[in-house]
Amino acid sequence: MTATTTTADRPATAGFLDAMAALAGGVCVVTASAPDGTPAGFTSTAVMSLSRAPQLIAIGVQRGSRTLPLLQDGGRLALNILAANGESVSRRFADPAADRFAGLEWTTGEGGVPLLLAQSAYAVVCRVREEVAAGDHLLFIADIDEIIPGQGGVSALVHHARRYHGIGA
Repeated sequence: MTATTTTADRPATAGFLDAMAALAGGVCVVTASAPDGTPAGFTSTAVMSLSRAPQLIAIGVQRGSRTLPLLQDGGRLALNILAANGESVSRRFADPAADRFAGLEWTTGEGGVPLLLAQSAYAVVCRVREEVAAGDHLLFIADIDEIIPGQGGVSALVHHARRYHGIGA
């Protein structure tokens, strides 16, 4: 027998979260700058390559994110694709109470966006093209302006089964 669900009969939240934990995802830190230059950012695995021509990425952002207003209305961002050595940075940017940039080595890219090159395989500087409402998140589609190799090599940090894993380290 095949289980089916309707809008009124959704799977329990725990079941959804368990199923999504089985989906391995590359770990990124999305960064942006406020108009006064104050850096902001958050950890995300809700990132995908969307198009090769034109070069586009898509990022899911929680509606309550403090970084959200900086991305809206055509904001600029950097997608810092974390290398295997980036777990501590990922945890820092996932912690809502953390002073995320304190004591962290970073620089700025095109448009003043913060770049975390020491812990990244690559930093991808983008401009938001479109914003799409998607449940408790917003989906941002962004044009790629610049791709900068990081200092973390081509290793990758992934999140699977609620744990971090380094690949190619």
